Formats: sequence, structure tokens, C-alpha cells
Amino acid sequence: MKKALSLLFEFEKWKLEDNNEQKYKMRMNEFIKRRCCNNNVNLFCIFCSEKDITVRGDIEDAVITTVNNGLPFVEKDKSLKKYFI
Repeated sequence: MKKALSLLFEFEKWKLEDNNEQKYKMRMNEFIKRRCCNNNVNLFCIFCSEKDITVRGDIEDAVITTVNNGLPFVEKDKSLKKYFI
């Protein structure tokens, strides 16, 4: 629990540093094209990718999170889940 809170705190600081939210807005269409529409999830995936917390890329993590957690996603794209797990 302590590690999760620490990570979320670091994420909140990261969002404000170096205009990371503005940088995301410039890349937003890349995520939308893959049906990843939750901006907070997408930002967190970018953060995890930049900090080497995950082994996959930011968009791949956003797709997996979207599919696994039942976030808004297009039905035909659910078949992609098997390729990313």
C-alpha cells in the first residue's frame, strides 16, 4: 500500500514537471487511434514507460489496461488482448 501511494505521489509530481500533460496532448491522437480514451490512464502509462516501471511501451500498456479493466473500448479490438498478455 505504501509503495502504491508513493508511486501515485511521484506520478502527480511528474504530471506537472516538464509540461508532461501538454506533451501528452500532442500525442493524444496516437492513443485515441488505439481506442484508449481515458486520459489519466494514458498519462500513467506514459509515466510508467518513462520511469522503466513496465517492459512494454506506453500505448501497449494503455491498450492492455483498457481491455483488462473494461474501460470504453471497441468490441472488435478486444481480440488484441491475446497479443499483449
